[in-house]
This record gives sequence, structure tokens and C-alpha cells, in this order.
Amino acid sequence: MDLAAWRDLVIIIWGLIATIAVIFMSVIIYLFYRRTMSLLESADEVVGKVADIVDYADKEVIRPVTQLGTMIQGIVQGISLFSNLFKKKEGEDE
Repeated sequence: MDLAAWRDLVIIIWGLIATIAVIFMSVIIYLFYRRTMSLLESADEVVGKVADIVDYADKEVIRPVTQLGTMIQGIVQGISLFSNLFKKKEGEDE
């Protein structure tokens, strides 16, 4: 066998190895893609459920507590205003 025949044989063998490697990697990538997509779909469902829970908590808990806090703050400011109106100034003598 001369050098040209060895060269051709090496090219054919490397071509077969490369083809098998590309097919193997394609299968691995496809399986990984399918598994990843199912995980992403599950994550999307969980995120949707969490968003629903947060919206419900906002409507049922946070807004009423905020309104109550605002009402209490208004009452405190009103009492403070009236107490300042009727309070003697410290520098005045009777």
C-alpha cells in the first residue's frame, strides 16, 4: 500500500467517526432539549400559580391592611393637629 491509499483510508475512517459522533451528539442534544422543555413548562405553570396567589393576597390582605394603616395615620395626624391648636406655647406667660 502506498501513501495515497493510507491517506484515503484515514480520511474515510475519520469521516465515519465524525458522522457517528455528529449523530450521537444530535441525539443527546435532542433528548436534553425535550427534558428541558418539559421542565420549563412545569416552571411556567408554577410561576402562574404563584402569581395568582400573590394577586389574591394583594386583594384580600395587603390592600385592607394598607387602608387601615392610612386611616390610623389620618386619625393620629388629626389628634396631633387638635392637640397643637389647644396646647400652650412654651414661651408664653399667663
